[in-house]
Amino acid sequence: MEKIEVNFEKMYYGFPVILTSFYDENGVAHVTPSSSSYSLKDLMVLGYNSKGFAAQHLKAGADFVVNLPDRSLQEAINYCGSRSGAEGSKFAAAGLTPAASEHVHAPAIKECPISIACRVVEVVESEEFPGLTHIFGRIVSRSVAKEYLSTEGRLLIDKLNPVIYAGDGVKKGFRFLQEN
Repeated sequence: MEKIEVNFEKMYYGFPVILTSFYDENGVAHVTPSSSSYSLKDLMVLGYNSKGFAAQHLKAGADFVVNLPDRSLQEAINYCGSRSGAEGSKFAAAGLTPAASEHVHAPAIKECPISIACRVVEVVESEEFPGLTHIFGRIVSRSVAKEYLSTEGRLLIDKLNPVIYAGDGVKKGFRFLQEN
């Protein structure tokens, strides 16, 4: 396979879209989409533009919930991605329902089949990568819709149909693991 060196601004090689939810200092529920995340055991790491609304609140130590939407929530993902939380809560306008979490002071999203509740434990910003904020959270709870679990309580991987984000900073878009 012949390869050509490219100089893309970004390279997203296929990450699941998440909807991160949290409360602001006034107790208003907010949601923001992202595709920069990973988890290992009880660690959740999120990456944001440092100037963004979500980054500012999470840097202040707000608890958060990582919600994994499926393709049925594509319009909500698009809506949330086209507006800043500084304009106000996007929950109602996106057709999403905040649901109180038992373990953290942050709302889960009722319509998402998977919700992972986290507490901020560390924030990393470096001169090496200016303008980027990494939020490290401790996972304190994982919730999965019953229909996504086997009778033994294990994840039914074939049921997952996450929205995948890919692109090169200019040409970008969403993909799906399964077709409807």
